[in-house]
Amino acid sequence: MTRMALEGLRVLDVTHVWAGPMCTRMLGDMGADVIKVESARRMDTGRGEANPRGGPGTLYPDGIPGERPWNRAAHVNERNRSKRDICLDLTHPRGVEAFKRLVEHCDVVVESFRSGVMARFGLGYRDLVKVKPDIIMVSLSSQGSTGPEAAYGSFGATLEQTAGLASVTGYLGGDPTTSGTFFPDPVVAVLSVGTILAAIRQRQQTGRGTFVDMSQREATTSFIGETIMDYTMNRRAQGPIGNRDRVFAPQGVYRCTGDDMWIAISIRSDEEWASLARVMGEPALEHDPRFTDVVARRTHHDQADAIISHWTATRDAFTVMQELQAAGVPAGVAEQGSHLLADPHLNARGFWETVTHPEAGTAPFLSRPFQFSKTPGTTRRHAPLLGEHTEEVLRDVAGMTDAEIAELAALGVTENDPRAVATAPD
Repeated sequence: MTRMALEGLRVLDVTHVWAGPMCTRMLGDMGADVIKVESARRMDTGRGEANPRGGPGTLYPDGIPGERPWNRAAHVNERNRSKRDICLDLTHPRGVEAFKRLVEHCDVVVESFRSGVMARFGLGYRDLVKVKPDIIMVSLSSQGSTGPEAAYGSFGATLEQTAGLASVTGYLGGDPTTSGTFFPDPVVAVLSVGTILAAIRQRQQTGRGTFVDMSQREATTSFIGETIMDYTMNRRAQGPIGNRDRVFAPQGVYRCTGDDMWIAISIRSDEEWASLARVMGEPALEHDPRFTDVVARRTHHDQADAIISHWTATRDAFTVMQELQAAGVPAGVAEQGSHLLADPHLNARGFWETVTHPEAGTAPFLSRPFQFSKTPGTTRRHAPLLGEHTEEVLRDVAGMTDAEIAELAALGVTENDPRAVATAPD
């Protein structure tokens, strides 16, 4: 049997929404035993509301919330596969005690509360190292744990603005805008996996644990380093440039036939420009003085765009992509989401994985943005139901007796019905 890359690693996951859950899901896909910690009072917000409205465009399969909508929500089921799930109310002293008993048998704790929340629970890094000296703790806070804005919270859209990403996103001559996809979340998720692997390696070499203070804002800013340097050195604020590039020209996204179909094309050299001209049936453009080198092409970018757009407007996007790629010209269809499920390249690489969930049904899900040849990862189980593994984990990992588990249930510490909590007296 093939051994998985992170087999034997145990992770406590106290994250929610996207960045944290995606990070720990990738760890779970690679073999780690990931235990997601929620509570009926504070579910992962990706589960939606306890009493939501249904209908088209909502989080639920066929727009139907079902009897337990928190187990049918698309966001939580996509981002939390390959995990177990327990309910522990960390606002209760007994919940904190149980959490610490789990830490004794874990390698990594990942949390994504606002900075300082875990410490107020009595579960900050200084508290956990007293329980397990070599614990690795990763905090995915908005602004980091220090500095004047450490207590700020955020979502991906606000991070794009505070990190500076929005300042260079938008159409040429237009206003700054956000990506519309909460870009920082998946970026932070992937980077966080890297920090955890580095911390594990360090512990193997030194025997020491570590605290990883991951500022989602700073991680996002790192992706526009050249923009920051340009302002620092030249006092030049770049601003949005649409689909163009500051070096390559022409570059853009051009309309093709069909409903909202577009092709992205980037010319990086004189040779690629000549190839594009030949594929378009306009070989004379190679020697047109407006386009003879990259400086000339940048100067006359609008005219080049008009010529390319005239050619693509009557052609199928996928045909254009295949012809240009065959000629050595970087080109790709700007695919719609519905098209990606049938994309031959993604399917050939096994990018989609079909998963059956007991309450949400069967659907294709994203896999991982990488492949390992010797230790391939996979979705090991459907996303867990809220509190599905509470008793199992407390007994088998924390070493609790049945009497202790029953006492926690009686105190409401392990309640897994958010409606019961909402109606219970304070």
